[in-house]
Amino acid sequence: MTFPAWSVQDIVAGRPAVRVNQLGYVPGLPMRATLVSADVDPVAFTVVRDDGLVAHEGRSAPWPDRPEPTSGLPVHVLDLGALGEGTFRVEAPPSRSHPFRVGARLHADLRDDALRFFSLMRSGTEILVPGYERPAGHRDTAVPAWTGPDAQRLYPGWHDDGTYDVSGGWYDAGDYGKYVTSGAIAVWQLLGILDLVPRRGDILEECRWQLDWLLRMQVPPGRPLAGLAFHRVHGTTWSPVPGWPHLDPTERVLHRPSTTAALHLAAAAAAGARHFRSVDPTYAHRLETAARSAYDAARLHPDVLAPDDHARHGGGPYDDGEVGDDLYWAATELWLATGDHAYEVEVLRAAEHASDPFDAAGFDFNDVSAPARLDLALHGGGLADHDRVVDSVRDGADRLVALQAQQPWGQPYAPADGWGWGSNGRLLNNLVVLGVAHLVTGETAYRDAVATGVDYVLGRNALGQSYVTGYGADHSHHQRTRQFGHDLDPAMPPPPPGALAGGANSVPAPDFPYDTRLVGLPPQLCYLDEPTSEVTNDVCVRWNAPLAWVAAFLTG
Repeated sequence: MTFPAWSVQDIVAGRPAVRVNQLGYVPGLPMRATLVSADVDPVAFTVVRDDGLVAHEGRSAPWPDRPEPTSGLPVHVLDLGALGEGTFRVEAPPSRSHPFRVGARLHADLRDDALRFFSLMRSGTEILVPGYERPAGHRDTAVPAWTGPDAQRLYPGWHDDGTYDVSGGWYDAGDYGKYVTSGAIAVWQLLGILDLVPRRGDILEECRWQLDWLLRMQVPPGRPLAGLAFHRVHGTTWSPVPGWPHLDPTERVLHRPSTTAALHLAAAAAAGARHFRSVDPTYAHRLETAARSAYDAARLHPDVLAPDDHARHGGGPYDDGEVGDDLYWAATELWLATGDHAYEVEVLRAAEHASDPFDAAGFDFNDVSAPARLDLALHGGGLADHDRVVDSVRDGADRLVALQAQQPWGQPYAPADGWGWGSNGRLLNNLVVLGVAHLVTGETAYRDAVATGVDYVLGRNALGQSYVTGYGADHSHHQRTRQFGHDLDPAMPPPPPGALAGGANSVPAPDFPYDTRLVGLPPQLCYLDEPTSEVTNDVCVRWNAPLAWVAAFLTG
């Protein structure tokens, strides 16, 4: 396998040849690094404390594939030993790594910053966080359902002359759209952090902000497609880049309700009801009622699907032609929240319940059988085949561990057909699968695999760059966003600490302009930390959510 030598060399130039987790490592968990070197024999290296003392000496393990296919680079793997707490560098002359720390609660700040990102993404409210102050934007208290020729072409036969209060919620990504099928899985994942760190009031508050918006997106009784949820809300054209939300000149509209949006609302609201029941039973009842009615409406309207408009009308389509996995997820969360036998029957008879939901490419909004299976493993002890459910999680995790062992960078993600948009989010979702496998089996190998896998996101990758703003000596901080548009308008703030970049993207999307600067590069190198690279350097609540979960898991 060969790649354009000039492009590989130019992209990695100036980065240390020793690639480490630039945040650091947890005592007692694996500590590994990757060395870029053309040497075919083992290379001597040392791990040196910040006071100059040598903490560990070793020899590298040359990787047999040269170049390694995901990066196009010749590499070695370094085992850094069992380091105690402190600050270190790896030296493999003539190269030195970036500094890193070893500490028991190393990921606590990352967890908190990854969660704080959601507060900064709030729509319709004034932001008072120092450095990120802004007036309320997009109050969305009286948004019309979309009408006109474009709406009729995209949604033939649908007409709704109402206006709706769809205020609140989170902006989805670097744009100002709010999307049910992206926002629901994000809030579900934040709720899941409560399984790791119970009684975190800040998490409940942030989840409530998004859940309230999801409830407002449900079509009320008496209106067309009542009980379903509007699929998305955003401008009829794309808003300017960059641009303050309160100055957005676009006309906001609601897109036709969809079956999948209703089912995602049902799943997230049911999960919310389960978590809120002990602290606010009245609110939990409201969530449960909405979840039940959304599920019933989806059953009544099983094929109202969101079409792919190729992002021509001011927002992403979030299209999904298969609803079986969405029904499975919604029924699962409703059964876990209510104990209602009717939902258990739906879970057990779903084709998705008998299938393997764990794809090495990682789950996402359009493939939600895995979230259902994870929650059944964690909370579905009364299910008739719960042992089989746990075994399926174990099997999925075992495959990810085996895949991870085949990667010199430690990531349990390496799709042969290319690394897709938001690869960092999908990779982190694979780490969530491994984390849940540890929680339900107690096996430390899965916990170790999570610790090793997060190294990739924090700097042990082909670029030698951490993908999380503020974390690492060399980190992403030029993400392509409207609201954190400092690169393009110095009056605006930069991306905040804890913001995750989408990551390497080697797969051009149909009918979407791909960054021609990336053509022909190995998958891991298909990333640019520039505000012009939407396909690799966007942010998204759906990616920051698993980052927060993994950081919480590793914090303990």
